[in-house]
Amino acid sequence: MHHLLIILTAVHYPPKDSWFNWFFGPQMLGTVFLLIGAIQFRYPPKKINNWYGYRTGTSMRNQETWDEAQRYSALYMIKAGIVCIVVGLIIATVLNLTPVSDKLHVVIVLVFIIASGMAPTLFMMAKTEKYLTQKFGDK
Repeated sequence: MHHLLIILTAVHYPPKDSWFNWFFGPQMLGTVFLLIGAIQFRYPPKKINNWYGYRTGTSMRNQETWDEAQRYSALYMIKAGIVCIVVGLIIATVLNLTPVSDKLHVVIVLVFIIASGMAPTLFMMAKTEKYLTQKFGDK
């Protein structure tokens, strides 16, 4: 993390009024989650495969659990994407309107990017697995 901070602050970090500071953050990952969720919801994988879709032991148990896992996880990704976009824009607004050093700005943004990449993914997996277990049991 320290090395990444050094690299990011060594290259000129964009000024606070730059569009980059409004887009680079959790809102960027939120946009990715939203797009991937929408694509997966609109074009879910039809058959169980090892390449595309929500793939866990529970979801790949049979075609019925597979189909439901794709639908549920795609909707969760869309919701998580919207939350990340909103939270990211709030963080960007606060950071861009508050006088903080460039180094602190970079650290805060990186922490939130890492959190917004990991938390929605882990929560999506936990919620989807719980949902599939409740709905299908040990079928």
